Amino acid sequence: MAESTTTSPSGTSEDGQIHGYNNSDNDSGDSCHLRIVVLSGQSLAKKDIFGASDPYVRIDLNTINGDINIDSVLTKTKKKTLNPSWNEEFIFRVKPSEHKLVFQVFDENRLTRDDFLGMVELTLVNLPTEQEGRTIGDQGYTLRPRSAKSRIKGNLKIYHAFIRETREQSEPSSSNSDGEWEHVEATNASETSAQPHPFPTGGNDALPAGWEERQDANGRTYYVNHTARTTQWERPTVLNSNNGQSADQLASDFQRRFHISVDETETGRSTNEDTDHTDSHNSSEISAPPTRRNSEEDNSAVPPQDQTAGGEEEALPPRWSMQMAPNGRTFFIDHASRRTTWIDPRNGRASPMPNQTRRVEDDLGPLPEGWEERVHTDGRVFYIDHNTRTTQWEDPRLSNPNIAGQAVPYSRDYKQKYEYFKSHIRKPTNVPNKLEIRIRRTSILEDSYRIISSVTKTDLLKTKLWVEFEGETGLDYGGLAREWFYLLSKEMFNPYYGLFEYSAMDNYTLQINNGSGLCNEEHLSYFKFIGRIAGMAVYHGKLLDAFFIRPFYKMMLQKPIDLKDMESVDTEYYNSLMWIKENDPRILELTFCLDDDVLGQKSQHDLKPGGANIDVTNENKDEYIKLVIEWRFVARVKEQMTSFLDGFGSIIPLNLIKIFDEHELELLMCGIQNIDVKDWRENTLYKGDYHMNHIIIQWFWRAVLSFSNEMRSRLLQFVTGTSRVPMNGFKELYGSNGPQMFTIEKWGTPNNFPRAHTCFNRLDLPPYEGYLQLKDKLIKAIEGSQGFAGVD
Repeated sequence: MAESTTTSPSGTSEDGQIHGYNNSDNDSGDSCHLRIVVLSGQSLAKKDIFGASDPYVRIDLNTINGDINIDSVLTKTKKKTLNPSWNEEFIFRVKPSEHKLVFQVFDENRLTRDDFLGMVELTLVNLPTEQEGRTIGDQGYTLRPRSAKSRIKGNLKIYHAFIRETREQSEPSSSNSDGEWEHVEATNASETSAQPHPFPTGGNDALPAGWEERQDANGRTYYVNHTARTTQWERPTVLNSNNGQSADQLASDFQRRFHISVDETETGRSTNEDTDHTDSHNSSEISAPPTRRNSEEDNSAVPPQDQTAGGEEEALPPRWSMQMAPNGRTFFIDHASRRTTWIDPRNGRASPMPNQTRRVEDDLGPLPEGWEERVHTDGRVFYIDHNTRTTQWEDPRLSNPNIAGQAVPYSRDYKQKYEYFKSHIRKPTNVPNKLEIRIRRTSILEDSYRIISSVTKTDLLKTKLWVEFEGETGLDYGGLAREWFYLLSKEMFNPYYGLFEYSAMDNYTLQINNGSGLCNEEHLSYFKFIGRIAGMAVYHGKLLDAFFIRPFYKMMLQKPIDLKDMESVDTEYYNSLMWIKENDPRILELTFCLDDDVLGQKSQHDLKPGGANIDVTNENKDEYIKLVIEWRFVARVKEQMTSFLDGFGSIIPLNLIKIFDEHELELLMCGIQNIDVKDWRENTLYKGDYHMNHIIIQWFWRAVLSFSNEMRSRLLQFVTGTSRVPMNGFKELYGSNGPQMFTIEKWGTPNNFPRAHTCFNRLDLPPYEGYLQLKDKLIKAIEGSQGFAGVD
């Protein structure tokens, strides 16, 4: 360990500050100090063609959930080196189960922006703790990229360890044989925070074995006897509870019976009974708390197991048990050593905080505060709002945009524009009644390019599309055409072909590759073909499976691109230009000349004639920024964009799309990115015996809620032929004969897989015998779907 790591044993860093979490902000006692020493970097990537980098490290303390930044600190910059040595120490106050550290290495040597050299993300739950006589070594981490475009290499060397605090602050307690509480040395970073008392075996204030303390909805304390399965208001004592049994025997009984969680629900009651129960529970006249009547009580003698969505884990080791802390977090008790810990002895992982707890059956996360899920006598799930004393069939999590997706922003202006747009599109004349497109799935881009590019009379591309996939039977009433646009767009915009590339911000937003000509000599004819396909998609009311940077749509509309547009494409570049705008740029010694790097070929570009000899000053910096943006988005890809608009304009008049702004044009071409499950559910029709509150339909929507947005898109594509949703939501889904809402129809037996009719946006869903069976069959149908066999 570097010498600097031992200079501040009291827990203050070299700069005299404690960074990170502010323990004055309602600290629950589970925060602790973490010592970080940024030692050195090795073999960093060389980003500057004129010399080595000037690296520094930015350390961010972020939340695990939501990746929210809490605090940041920077090291000093080391000049002209690819093997920097910082040896700088920082002390952070952290909550190991809630926080993480992100180390980002930057090069300060760039003229217009700092360049990204790599990052390390560090979880905190299993880090070592400094102890006397114990040596903790340094750790080397390989730098990783932030996106697919990042060119990263090298390593970052760091020392990290929790600072041993006073026992009263940081160590859990356990009982000795005399009934007194003694301190037990923490052996893991996550154990340095305050922990609940273990299951007690003695002491005047301890609960007897097998008892648990809880609070009702009014905050009143009552006690649960898991051995006798009873509840009472009076606090039990060892003397008046099961005198004939030893403490060890009671602990053993408790361990065998403990299988109740804070999410435990009651079953077998009608809606009226639940409402009555809620009312009585909140009445001041009640003399005893509600007695648990869970249908799982018959299994209470089974050793405690932690069930997950993927199945059951093994039982706890001998003489281990688990309990729930007052804040809802699970902790574990080692009765052999009389020690408590947050660490699960079965897998070595810390138990999640309450807001991270995942529900057993559907993995949707916890219900909102005050809500409870129950099962009706007919097997249907319903929900109780204890805040308002009401019940409902709908899952309240459907109202949570983090789970169900963002609400669809209905735009009356857009709808009027769209209707005007459709009414002014010229219909083709003197053309056949359909255009046959026969293609191979394995060569969809090449076959489509050959067919569409060979059409000389573009009105033919506006007639009815008749798509056939080679070797597959079936008639196309619209579903196969939608699938063709979906699959073809995935190929056209694949960065592998070098025509488009991902933006600097993510790996799904696309921009034109300014080096496309080096990848494909025929790149301009391909851009014209892609423009035709995009125009055909708009004309025929289909959607492309792609999203472009905002300047792309502005260029289509021939609108100027401003500095704000840069922010959504490349934040680092935007920040550099903003600095120039707000400060005197002369200290940067910039000129009206920029370096360019296209697939490793380096060159210089004058932003204006003689730009290399024109300095950037306060007087001309606005012109410089404007020319940089013009070069960055327009000049470098002018030929490609012209070819694309040539193809698009042969189908859709470019003047006609100018009624839309760039946001509306994106929605016109690509639909909505995030799928709103609430909107989906509210605009779904049911056939056969199915209805909204049918148990099979409840299971179906529960499965959809448990899916990621990508999986929801794949389900939508499986049923409708496209993964995108129109501007105004599911109410405007189209089928082969016009507007057609998403439909679920009862069909088949539990042995069948679901099947789809993409022409009619219909899912045939068998009446499965359980939720897990439905979810499994649905996933297999989605993942196994490839082609159609007489369905369309």
